[in-house]
Amino acid sequence: MHSNSIAGFSKLPKKDKISWIRDHFVSVGSDPEFEAFWLKDAQLQKVIDGFSENTISNFVLPYGVAPNFLIDGEMYCVPMVIEESSVVA
Repeated sequence: MHSNSIAGFSKLPKKDKISWIRDHFVSVGSDPEFEAFWLKDAQLQKVIDGFSENTISNFVLPYGVAPNFLIDGEMYCVPMVIEESSVVA
């Protein structure tokens, strides 16, 4: 087994997963703030954690809209979750 591999990672509590990542992959002095993006509502955070496997944090992107899309003769306002502003513009 490689020194950075782990068995049973999916069964660890979220805080233990983060500790393992920090111990094995984070450089000294550059500690990512995984907990900073957790929701204050613990029940809602639990729902979000259930969307995928091995969740350790949330990833936030701007939610914008691009108006004036003419599709089959009808105007639409299209929602977009993207970090590239020129795509929305």
